Amino acid sequence: MTSRVPRIVRSPRTAKPRVLLVDDHLAVLLRISALLGQDGDFDVVGLANDGQQAVDMASRLAPDVIVLDICMPGRDGFQIAHALAESGSPAPIVFLSTANGDGFVKEGFRHGGRGYVVKAHVARDLPTAIDQVLHGRVFVPSLASLLELAVDGGHALQLRRTPEGALDGLATFGHLALQRGDATCLIATKEMRDGVERRLRASGWDVGQSGGHPRYLAVDTDAALRRCMRDGLPDQRILAEIVEELEQYRRASSEGLSGRLTVFGTLSGALLAADNVAGAFALEATWDQLTQGRPFLTLCGYDSSCFHGDHCDLWSYACDHHWAVSHTADL
Repeated sequence: MTSRVPRIVRSPRTAKPRVLLVDDHLAVLLRISALLGQDGDFDVVGLANDGQQAVDMASRLAPDVIVLDICMPGRDGFQIAHALAESGSPAPIVFLSTANGDGFVKEGFRHGGRGYVVKAHVARDLPTAIDQVLHGRVFVPSLASLLELAVDGGHALQLRRTPEGALDGLATFGHLALQRGDATCLIATKEMRDGVERRLRASGWDVGQSGGHPRYLAVDTDAALRRCMRDGLPDQRILAEIVEELEQYRRASSEGLSGRLTVFGTLSGALLAADNVAGAFALEATWDQLTQGRPFLTLCGYDSSCFHGDHCDLWSYACDHHWAVSHTADL
């Protein structure tokens, strides 16, 4: 499968995940079955074209994951998901749909989905989505849908091909976070900060340059790393000070019911790109420890080039530190 998207590395002794596909179009079922089977990574154990057949097959075949189309005649995918749950099926569900609206995506997760893949991106996103849900994480198709899911905070990963390819999505992410009353923080290079801020100003937010919105904080990646890293590893005392400063900022500036802080950062991604593997993942682990229980939504940006060739196994380690995964449009 030719892709810029890394895959979670499995032991050769690990059984291939068993997948049940549900869609009312036979051509779609056959195409997706071929896609999942072409590299031998998945075992497609059944193809179902209606709700009752899906419930019967799930009971009989015990798949590890179910890929379920939403727009089905008769019972739609949401109703089928409830029927599967009522039948006792423990398999996590990845919803598949032509619809990419954020409200529709939110409904998919509200109805029990652990992943949501837009059909236009099925070749790129579906194998990753299945990997993620099988490891207890969620896969989201957009940062806007992530904001809706992470009401109480969380720690998510965004994979991108280039920093420039992330700018539109990050600007939307920041716009929606500011709109809902979050305190926001962008930790990025000057080029990324400038690109996001231009887009936010075009959306009416007084940020960057001469602006100074009280709920928008911008920090340089290199400056943040100089402050919190010692001999290639995070200094827990300094990092605790930074988290406490962000907590005070959140308390002073956030609005709305959640009082959340939304952070996008490139610190661990920059360390990994510089081959400081130990530092990158120690920083992720320390951040998790220090922000546990706080209403912080943290999104970490990583370049896909960090996970190819001799470094493809690092993708598994990076994902282990996150609750949710998303891709940029340029992958």
